[in-house]
Amino acid sequence: MEIERRILIFDSAEGELQHLALDLIGRDFDVHYANDIDEAQMLAREAKGRINAVLFASSIELERIPDMAKRFGVATAGLISIGPRPSEKVVAALAHHGVRWQLWDDASDEAIRFVLSNVLFEQDDLEIRFHRRVPVSHPAQLEVDGTKGDLMIRDLSLGGACLMGDFLGDEGTEGTLYFSVGDEAIDLPITIAWAAGEPGDDLRVAGVTFLEVTLPAGEAIDAMMESFISKHRITKGV
Repeated sequence: MEIERRILIFDSAEGELQHLALDLIGRDFDVHYANDIDEAQMLAREAKGRINAVLFASSIELERIPDMAKRFGVATAGLISIGPRPSEKVVAALAHHGVRWQLWDDASDEAIRFVLSNVLFEQDDLEIRFHRRVPVSHPAQLEVDGTKGDLMIRDLSLGGACLMGDFLGDEGTEGTLYFSVGDEAIDLPITIAWAAGEPGDDLRVAGVTFLEVTLPAGEAIDAMMESFISKHRITKGV
């Protein structure tokens, strides 16, 4: 059964997020767009409880925030503020009202993908992933059958990673992934869960599962992930 995921974009009257709505169409979820709160509520009602996240313009009047989650049928933590960073007073109010995620100041496509993925991870009861993933661009080496090759870690979790490079094995291949976090040298036994591209291609992509994660390795991965997560979290005192 295909999991139906929907996001609602609640824009300002000026239409600041129209381009974003167009960019997100055709991704892994359906996009609903409105710049009037009554229309947005109607769209949410028609979605029959399947709105997973709400992206709202950071210029939206603060007094509308407290009842937004109720009107749209989402958890407060499913609200995402996007646009120019608001004043510190507004940031504090957002934290007070339980808004946890932000995409301020011309957020990259990577950041948008990350935040939406994490809201789904936290809020969607049908989400099947066990581990939170974060996008990274981190050099690493993969050893398979005694041969090492350079590659990049494209995203990372405590359970595995997405790798990009020309030296990748095939589905089911086991090996060791090597990388460093600060002074900590990490080596993780892995198995390749899936691979795209043919051997010999200049660029291939593969998803790997970590077979065992030691405590030091887990702490190092957590530190890498937290450094990215903290950029988009709204917390009291931010």
